[in-house]
Amino acid sequence: MSHIAFKQLLAASTLSLFAVVTAPVLSTVAPPLMFSAAALAQSEGYPIIVNEAQFKELAEKGGKIVDSRQPAAFEKGHVPGAVNLPWAKLNVSERDGIRNEFAEDAVFEEAISAAGLNAGDTLLIYDTNSLPGRAFIALEYAGFKNIHVLDGGVAGFGGDLSTDAVDVAKSEFKLTDKHDVRVDKAYVESKLKSQDTVIVDGRNSDAFVDGHIPGAKSVVAARLLTEDKKILPQDVINNLLASRGIDKTKEILSYCGSGVAAANNYIALRNLGYTNVRIYDESWDEWSRDPKAGQSLALGNYAFEGNDLGNAEGPKFLTAEQVKELAATPDVIVVDVRAPSDYSAGQIPGSVNVFWDSTLDENRVLKSTDELRKLYEEVGVTPDKKIVLFTRGGVQLTHSYTVLSLLGFKNVDFFTGKFEGWENGAMKRG
Repeated sequence: MSHIAFKQLLAASTLSLFAVVTAPVLSTVAPPLMFSAAALAQSEGYPIIVNEAQFKELAEKGGKIVDSRQPAAFEKGHVPGAVNLPWAKLNVSERDGIRNEFAEDAVFEEAISAAGLNAGDTLLIYDTNSLPGRAFIALEYAGFKNIHVLDGGVAGFGGDLSTDAVDVAKSEFKLTDKHDVRVDKAYVESKLKSQDTVIVDGRNSDAFVDGHIPGAKSVVAARLLTEDKKILPQDVINNLLASRGIDKTKEILSYCGSGVAAANNYIALRNLGYTNVRIYDESWDEWSRDPKAGQSLALGNYAFEGNDLGNAEGPKFLTAEQVKELAATPDVIVVDVRAPSDYSAGQIPGSVNVFWDSTLDENRVLKSTDELRKLYEEVGVTPDKKIVLFTRGGVQLTHSYTVLSLLGFKNVDFFTGKFEGWENGAMKRG
């Protein structure tokens, strides 16, 4: 089949099945309370991300060392004197189909008390790299005002690690001075056309290209680190931010796929002296499942109208319950067409990943029939199976459905809604 023929078929299916998404409806909500300069102040004379010498100086001045890794990693070797407070204890893996949300306040109080921490303590936290974002924003939410991060994570500590058990006297910590940097979807929508706000997407490039909040700027959080997991020099990061139109005069709204990279970018920006930074914590998990919110892609975005296509013989939208029931059947395969980085961070149990963009060659031309068939067969997707396509945008769904139709697939349905029960790679890695 020629490329022209494919484009004609894709256009025809698009026109018959889809309608262009209209501009998002904005809702204005009151902005969250701003941090005062005092609330944002770290220990005088020290940045947020400190080197080993500064880390040790702060510890000698009474700072409490907090290891935010999982207990198994802590037991294998930790900085002497550290207490273990895994960031995962202050988060829930998933709530209402959205990953990495804050735990309830009572859980915060119990976990922080068990770690022996008190309000007013200076905290020196470390993980596996310089950007332990989830731990940082959680502890800031709990009211800690002096929080520092060891550059390079545990490997940035030059001394011998300890495997000794740590005895901690439980504190009486209570959440009496919360500082919440999170904003909701309505707040982000209200800022889409603001000249004084920059929306920053911290996901990997493949996910950003696949779909992002309109007007967002890509700052891949993982690329702010050197090979030895230390933060890049400040001038390098400043130059990157300047190229994206990001500066300290603007309000920054940080988001990603599920809040992890968004929190990492938050630390990096705060370390550079940015004070007006907020996090859209529900991130792409929430935004992408609302077709009215709007998405920006390499192509114009499309969305389905209604709950099915009005064709009893054609594909239909499924509910999460229907997908779970079908996924337990051997002859049904859930095909996740999102970017690989999104899939690896969290996916429907048992699903396989065929990134919709991988069906195109380097010239953005559809691959040959044999290449396409092999691409799907390698993960067990064959025409004799019932296929459930899972995606977060209309273009991806249109494209994938059309390609499968060209390959002779007759039994294809869709799922684009929220899903509870992710296999969550981020939480497994801890």
